[in-house]
Amino acid sequence: MKNFDERSLDESNTVGRAKKSQGWIILALVVTLCIIFIIQGILTGLLFGNYSTVNDDLSVLKYNVSDPAMKNDVSELWKSVLNILGDLSKLKDKVDITGGSCTTCPFGWKMIRSNCYFFSSLLETWKRSKELCAGRNGILVVIKDEFEMMSLLPIIAQKNYWIGLKRDPNNITMWMWTDGSPLTYSVWNEGEPSNAYNNEHCAEVIGKVQLWNDLKCDQRRYYLCKGVWDC
Repeated sequence: MKNFDERSLDESNTVGRAKKSQGWIILALVVTLCIIFIIQGILTGLLFGNYSTVNDDLSVLKYNVSDPAMKNDVSELWKSVLNILGDLSKLKDKVDITGGSCTTCPFGWKMIRSNCYFFSSLLETWKRSKELCAGRNGILVVIKDEFEMMSLLPIIAQKNYWIGLKRDPNNITMWMWTDGSPLTYSVWNEGEPSNAYNNEHCAEVIGKVQLWNDLKCDQRRYYLCKGVWDC
């Protein structure tokens, strides 16, 4: 068993080691703080240096723009920009925004004539078909010319598809497309549209004869969507 003097010596050694350890921790913290202050000083110097450079560049630019020759060049450039914007606006008015123009189509859609089309594999009513096309960010197809009609026929094949054509509810002798445009191109089957029993208000394309027919809207057919997104 240790006597009193030995225990006192051990306790003194333990206290000494603890104080020495604390001293190293304090020294490490001081060194870390010094490094942080040095880095902060360097970054501050770089920041003010860059600010001075940018400010000098802005001063030079301001001086140059105040030069009459530079002002004339800027004025001519601005006129050119305005002319380009005007041409783009005119071009936009001539483009059929219903069709869009893409280089790729979403999965399940087919690209035909730079447009995307979705050919359904399920039979639906005309109204439901219109809703499903809208849910796919498209419209029940609007066919504006013979070239578009002919380009769709190989995939339509022998099936019958709803198209986005319906009688105007305010005038049943008139037909309207789902995009709100009037009917200007059509390829009705012989004797159609007949409006049998005064109840055939929706249009389909009959793949077998490659022509259109009017039909009761609650009949079930495949449907054909056309993409309307911007690409």
